[in-house]
Amino acid sequence: MRIIFAGTPANAAKTLEALVDAGYNVVGVLTRSDAPTGRNSVVTESAVAKMASSLAIPMWKSNSIDEAALNWISGLNADLGVIVAYGSILRKEVLGIPSRGWINLHYSLLPKYPGASPVQQAILEGATSTGVSVFELDEGVDSGPILSAQEIDIKPNESAGELLERLADEGSKLLVRTLHEFDSLYSSRAAQPADVGRAVTKKITRSIARLDFNLSAEKFVNKVRAMNPEPVAWFELNSLPVRVLEASVSGATQLEPGIAKLDDSELVVGCLAGSVVLKKVQPAGKKAMSGADWFRGLRRDSLLLS
Repeated sequence: MRIIFAGTPANAAKTLEALVDAGYNVVGVLTRSDAPTGRNSVVTESAVAKMASSLAIPMWKSNSIDEAALNWISGLNADLGVIVAYGSILRKEVLGIPSRGWINLHYSLLPKYPGASPVQQAILEGATSTGVSVFELDEGVDSGPILSAQEIDIKPNESAGELLERLADEGSKLLVRTLHEFDSLYSSRAAQPADVGRAVTKKITRSIARLDFNLSAEKFVNKVRAMNPEPVAWFELNSLPVRVLEASVSGATQLEPGIAKLDDSELVVGCLAGSVVLKKVQPAGKKAMSGADWFRGLRRDSLLLS
């Protein structure tokens, strides 16, 4: 089977490597164009591009499928397309190029959490389990028939980055198993419910990551987990951002929302319901440190955070 692979970030690169290791003939890789990354905005190729180069697989870089990209894809004579977090919706004419269409690896148990941020959304909602799904790509948003799926527990206090890493591992294995049994799974694929009202998860932005001390303590901690490692949850102090990398629900006495105090060498902050410990923070322009050490440096007995 001749496969074209489309993907961009590190989790997709892991799946590309798994396909090649399993002996599948990946004849071409589609990934997004090189882009500025990091504090210095150095133009860098995607993790999938680096993986394709290391595996000596022909590659095309494009943020959308223009005429040139369409011709390149057509020239591969692929039997099947596999897409993992490419970052752009494929048009109808692209979907029809591989003789057996495209399949997509998605990081949720569809139809739950379709869209761009399924991992973050599961954590934000306090879910205790999620999963991975392999489905046939159509013109909708993660709406095609499902070939296979696997449920995966979410560990207590697990961040989105940690969960994504496990989902990428298990998803890669599921995809390889699905390809091993492709004919039977494809013929028995199950249509997703035609629910036009299902919530599609959106791309996480920095504004979404802003913390609100009028949340419950549990929801506050879930937000910190969901925003780690990107874009990282934050609040403002004296018009400067303070990032929160790690937090936990506190058993301390209830404080008013936003009131911060040291309690037994921990920085405790009140929420609308309950209190939280800010375990690790990163003030603007500084390295990450414990919340308690940051607060001691302010030389205050208490503080109102917002």
